[in-house]
Parts: sequence; structure tokens; C-alpha cells
Amino acid sequence: MAKIKIVTDGTADIPAELARELGIEVVPLLIHADDKIYRVGIDVTDEQLYDMLISGHPRFKVASPSAAVFEQLYRRLVGDVDYVFSIHLSTHLGDIYANTVQARSKVPASTTRIELVDSKSSSAGLGSVVLAAARAAREGATPDEVSRLINAMVRHTHVCFFVDTMEHLESAGRLTITGSVLGSMQRIKPLMILDEGEIVPYERTRTRAKAIEGLFTFIEDFPRVQEVIVLFATTPEDVEKLLEKVEPIFPREKVQIARFGPSIAAHLGSGAMGVTVFEGFE
Repeated sequence: MAKIKIVTDGTADIPAELARELGIEVVPLLIHADDKIYRVGIDVTDEQLYDMLISGHPRFKVASPSAAVFEQLYRRLVGDVDYVFSIHLSTHLGDIYANTVQARSKVPASTTRIELVDSKSSSAGLGSVVLAAARAAREGATPDEVSRLINAMVRHTHVCFFVDTMEHLESAGRLTITGSVLGSMQRIKPLMILDEGEIVPYERTRTRAKAIEGLFTFIEDFPRVQEVIVLFATTPEDVEKLLEKVEPIFPREKVQIARFGPSIAAHLGSGAMGVTVFEGFE
């Protein structure tokens, strides 16, 4: 049986204990704050970063792991495993995938195959793909089966979210929205989706209550739903409001609840909320 290793990055928002249990290699993001560089989850905890975010600490800067970090990891895995599936943040949202491409090009040829995957997603959307791949590998799936599963998960996993203010997303420079449209969105709480990995407007809502209603509508619009993950940054009290709406169409005990990782929250803002929907396979 082929030995398979799953690699991802910190934007997948996978709990450390779950990553260890499934043998997932998570390359941490970097945080620049107070003239220092911290590795998220190693040098600084999520709780510490959220404290900085909520307290109004001068904005910390999130940085991607370098190509050299990925190269070092790939070199360590070469010869130890047969296949590496390296699954990462959408190319439209950061340069992590580009760094993995550069890293792989510098790894000497060997019997170990390194397959790079643009998840076209982030946070729990990316995490869902990574976890499915890791569980399949642990259960004895072949490399071809894992590859097909990953590609199918990418196609059938969807993300919708809203923010309290467009300030953070605008400063990150990842919005594919014209300036005039962006200006009109500053006065509302717009729902956005990841479309082929790009952040695009989904629905205009003027209040937080309407935005939460919009998240429910997003879920309801799928003809079939296999998995729902509700995501929040700093407003766990709003989760219950969404669960009450979702319960008639999807069992609330099956809804997973997770918090955006602080590196994602730093780009969305403290009041962000969203959902990830896996619609299952036909």
C-alpha cells in the first residue's frame, strides 16, 4: 500500500490536535507584529492573536510561509513517503500556492510524487478538502482515489460569508470588485462567495440580521447538502440565530461550528461570519 502524506497551510484552520491525529503536515502562517515575526500556533496562539485583534492592537500583518519552508518540508518527505498531496489556499487569495510550485521545482527527482492542489478556497472550505483527503489516505485509499476525491471535494465545497466592514478585505487587495461598486458596498454588510477561488459579491444586505438570513438562503439554495460548517470570528451569539433558521432544512446536531483562524479574521474583520457547504457527490 502506498504511503501518502497530506500537506496544507495555516489558512485551513484545522485544529492542531486533529491535524496530529490524521498525520497532516500544516505549514504555519507568519505574523508580523511589534517588529517581530511569529509562527502561528507555534510562537503565538490563536487566543493571543484574537486578543490583539479585539483589543484594537495595531493591525498585525499576515505573511505566507516562504518557498524555502516548503522546499525543506518536501525534501524531508522525499523517500519517506510515496505520494505527497499539498493542498493550499486559493491562488487568488495569496501567494502560498505559488511558493509551493517554486519549492517543488527545486526538489530533486525521486520516486516520491508531489501533487500540488489549488483548493480554490480558504478556512473551513480548504480544511474540509484536506480532512477528507487525510481520512481517505488513513483508510487505505490509493493515490489515484485520493486525487479524485480531492478534485471532487474542491468542485462541491462552497463558501459564503459577510463582514462588518470592507476595510480589511480592501486593504488586503484581494477583491475583484470595481472601485465604484466597492464604494457602494461600504455602507452595507455584503454577502460574498468564493467563485473559482475569487471573492465576488453574492447579495447586498443592509443589516446583520439580513446578512445572517442570507447565509441561510445560501444553504437552502442547494438541492442537496451533506455537510454544513458555521464560521464566526468574534460573535458566537450569532451562531444560534443561524442554527434556528437552518434546523428545518438540515439537522442542527450535524452542523459543525468553528471559529475563523485569526489570520483569516485579520483579513475579514472581527465581526465576520460565514458558512461552508459540502453538497456531496451525485
